[in-house]
Amino acid sequence: MVDVSCDPNPLVFPSQAWFAAYEGEINADEGYRIASEDWGVGFDGDIVFEMIQIPIDEMDFGTMPRYLRNEFDAYVTEDDVTGYTGYAYLRLEGGECTGARLLEGPGEVEYGFLLSATAAKWKSLLKGELGIVDGLMGGGFELDGNMRTILQYSDSVARLTELSASIDAEFADEWFQTIETG
Repeated sequence: MVDVSCDPNPLVFPSQAWFAAYEGEINADEGYRIASEDWGVGFDGDIVFEMIQIPIDEMDFGTMPRYLRNEFDAYVTEDDVTGYTGYAYLRLEGGECTGARLLEGPGEVEYGFLLSATAAKWKSLLKGELGIVDGLMGGGFELDGNMRTILQYSDSVARLTELSASIDAEFADEWFQTIETG
């Protein structure tokens, strides 16, 4: 588990603290453990999440706590194709999560799957408005990895989605929204 040296209030997505909470939720969930007992056994079950088009320009960094500003500075990059992009990582094997954290980029770790979507699609997923399998089949999410494995473990990936949606957190772009004046 990532060392989170602050007690964020509110808990904000995306942040190291949110991913630490997510790791805890995954490991405390018997349903996930049962559905995923073979996940990552004999194959790389680690997942990188790619969030593109993060609306950085709509956020008021002056109102953010220092730890969160530092995380955005360290873990969000900008390019001409995807806009502002951030990455996170789940290390999953045998029904356990042995690591969940923000990444500087996907080359930082080895992984079996990379899920990519816009920040808006990730928010829909985390609000429980969209399931990951539906998101993949409908084209809202892109997968670099074996889709057959995802479908074989659909109960597992669905439970991961449910657990992420159960975390009581605020979204950075909503909580620290730039207020237009004039």
